[in-house]
Amino acid sequence: MSMNVRGGDSVTKILQRVSNAVKDIAKPAPAPQAASTGQSGQAQTRVPGWDGTSSFQAGPARGANPATPAPTASRPDLGQIQRDYQVKDDETTKWSPKGLGFIPIPFAPEAEVTKTEAKMLDQLSVSQGLYGLKKLNDIKEKAFAEADRLYPTPGSVPGNIPEDRRGEWVGNDGHRDAFRHAYWNALMTREFGADWTKQFATAHEALPGNPATREAMDLYNNEVGRQIAIDNPNASPEELATLVQQAVTDGKTVVLDSSGQLQWSDRVAYGQHGLTDGTPGNGGQDVPDGSASAR
Repeated sequence: MSMNVRGGDSVTKILQRVSNAVKDIAKPAPAPQAASTGQSGQAQTRVPGWDGTSSFQAGPARGANPATPAPTASRPDLGQIQRDYQVKDDETTKWSPKGLGFIPIPFAPEAEVTKTEAKMLDQLSVSQGLYGLKKLNDIKEKAFAEADRLYPTPGSVPGNIPEDRRGEWVGNDGHRDAFRHAYWNALMTREFGADWTKQFATAHEALPGNPATREAMDLYNNEVGRQIAIDNPNASPEELATLVQQAVTDGKTVVLDSSGQLQWSDRVAYGQHGLTDGTPGNGGQDVPDGSASAR
């Protein structure tokens, strides 16, 4: 399930209400301390060719040769990615935020989520209180906002996109979507840890009927984002955005091409991606058990 319909996502609306409720009383989370000179630890990685402030422009990163994209032989097989990056369907349930994970909140709205998502959201409220749910919502909103800023809506839509799916096309299956998922996972990894993030983001894709190509794209890009955060533990959110944007530019993420098939993000021009045909996948990895603890 792509995390892309901000206004229609009832889970987001619920978490936004939680966020608003605790915003005035919750203390800001302390920023991770950068490694000081002379201390051991990995230095923050800087990506040349992008300053993290301007919008993404179609084409290769500055300084790259536009005639020589990364050779596909050095990258995983796309067909194998589609086969491997699938998750079995989970059961769904109605979820609403609860104090300490079990105390009902009067008049709290409900949303349909996978059972594993519900379990992990309740556990997060137990371990970190409603402020933990607020942090999760803030991360999602930041991923949306940064994706929208860096990947503005193209001025035209490819002619092969049906008119009744053009709104869907803008937010799905392309470079904006790839960045958003990778950045979302990078930020969650930074805040909650890689294990918790992997289980939660994978459970998010386990809704029945999720299209196979979209599911593979999302799960793969989620993994790219987590790895970026793991490799750069001292990176700020802004630096993570730089690294993720560079990964999209360099073709380390996947999108759907004009025929709706997986393709590397440097081999599809910005604004020329396609759409999934909606065919659900079969089988896949087991749904996570949701036992990971958020740090």
